[in-house]
Order: sequence, then C-alpha cells, then structure tokens
Amino acid sequence: MPTMNLLPLEVLPGWPEPAPVSDLHMWLLLVIGPLAFGAVVALIAFAPHLARGGREKTDVESRELEAARH
Repeated sequence: MPTMNLLPLEVLPGWPEPAPVSDLHMWLLLVIGPLAFGAVVALIAFAPHLARGGREKTDVESRELEAARH
C-alpha cells in the first residue's frame, strides 16, 4: 500500500533524509488530532452546564413557587 505524500520532502544539501510518513500518522495529525482537541475544548466550554445538570430547571420552578406564595 503506497503512503500518501502531500508535500515532496526536500531537504537542504548535507541534511539527513527524513523518514517517510505513514498513512496512520497522517490521519492522526490531520483528522483525529484536531477532532480530539475540539472535543476537549467543547467539554471544557460545556463543563459548567453539564455540572449543573437539571438543577437549573428546578431552580426556576422553586423561584416561581416562592413568588406565588408572596
């Protein structure tokens, strides 16, 4: 199975030749890595909402009951 090379790997004269990049490494770098990073950022952004859970709805209901009593 041939590996995909998006860019030709050319180096300066005297530098060692780079190792070829496998398809798995390309998928990890270009697809899976950014998706995983986005999932972590989304989890951090929604963490307060997830931590509150269903309490927000009960807080509103308790405020309405408190207002109805007065």
